[in-house]
Amino acid sequence: MPNATRIQRTLAKVRDTLLGGWYFGDEESRSRACHLQFNWTNNIIANLVGGNFFAGIMLLLGADDGFIGLMSMFIFASNCLQIFSPLILEHFPRRKTLLIVMRLIIQTINIAFIGAIPFFPASQQVKLFLFGAAVLILNVMNALITSGYSVWHIQFIPNRIRVNYFSLVTMTNGIVVAVFNLLGGYVLDHFKAADLEAWGFAVIRIFCYALLMYDLFLLYRMKEEPYEQAPQKINLVNLFVKPFREKLYLRTVGIAFLWSMIANIPGSYYSVYLLRNVEVSYSFINVVSMLNVPVLILLTPLWKRFLSRYSWLKTCNISIALYAVHYLLLGLVTRANYVWLYPATLIYAYVLATGINLSFTNIPYINIPKQNQTVYIGFYSTMCNLGALLGVTFGRQFVTMTEDLLLFGATNKQLLVILVCVLMLIASLLIFFLRRGVREE
Repeated sequence: MPNATRIQRTLAKVRDTLLGGWYFGDEESRSRACHLQFNWTNNIIANLVGGNFFAGIMLLLGADDGFIGLMSMFIFASNCLQIFSPLILEHFPRRKTLLIVMRLIIQTINIAFIGAIPFFPASQQVKLFLFGAAVLILNVMNALITSGYSVWHIQFIPNRIRVNYFSLVTMTNGIVVAVFNLLGGYVLDHFKAADLEAWGFAVIRIFCYALLMYDLFLLYRMKEEPYEQAPQKINLVNLFVKPFREKLYLRTVGIAFLWSMIANIPGSYYSVYLLRNVEVSYSFINVVSMLNVPVLILLTPLWKRFLSRYSWLKTCNISIALYAVHYLLLGLVTRANYVWLYPATLIYAYVLATGINLSFTNIPYINIPKQNQTVYIGFYSTMCNLGALLGVTFGRQFVTMTEDLLLFGATNKQLLVILVCVLMLIASLLIFFLRRGVREE
């Protein structure tokens, strides 16, 4: 009997952890359940066609450091166009159909077309041109509609449940992404060993495209209410003027801008360093990423309590300040020590990234005005992408200007991440002063 009671209590705790505070069996809860799964499918796809796999396919196509940096610049420059998304979205009192159709088109380019480029009977230069053009086009298209997802989905995630719900999203996303990254790396390494790397990327992308079909079905299942709109029509002037009238929201945006700028300075260069200089396998990188799973399971509840006791922005600020140190450790990783130092560094980073990611799930909505929220979400996203663009531009400039530099045996890519450590510590100090003026409502 005591054992049965213990089991019942354990099951009750698991149920409360997974469902407590956000699932009540109503229509909004069912939409949140679809949204949770959509987070999984979206992040699986994004990671299997992005991140280390994105760097890998560029290396397969023969891209140099300049081209790799240019692609990061393309992505963030395109996403700066999010500020114009309200000119399209605010014309639609309901946007679900538009968003679903556009996602199908964008992801078809992202997954299928880019994945087919290595098989085209064309020269290296032509393939790289097509790759760059596709990256630019899909990101421009995405920028014009992506804020619509945030405004739509926040409708059924009220403030009272966000800590519990976003904690679950953050924890499960990390677990799911780590598992599929590991599987993707395993598949790719086997094809690469057989000198069929292009086919390895193709297999992964075929899986991603099949998953996209379920991803679109989940979007279709989510409820959508008409959006609250101001009597005044949105025009180009309002897009730039309205956000600057909201002083508290500007502080929130400033915090996100600083984080985005510094965190994106390394771009894809550290992945290139691991794959090219250290000669680490995809499987090793993704096995290390699996260490994120126990960290998320064990520490998400602790970060959730920390968040409830302090605040979204204070949690974010402390996490970022401590997170900076991991860049210093990454700069010390070499062929001689990567087997133990790289995993140790990533474990430290995962602990703090849990707090950062959990914080940023709600930061875009802190002090956001009620009306025309696509304007403010678009502005927020644009400023984040502008910060990221400045970051990757700086990173590309640094790497291309120091191509042959060796300082105390460290390559330019190692020196870059060490510099990021210093800059992130400075940014965390600036965030401290910015957040002091923000009321978290």
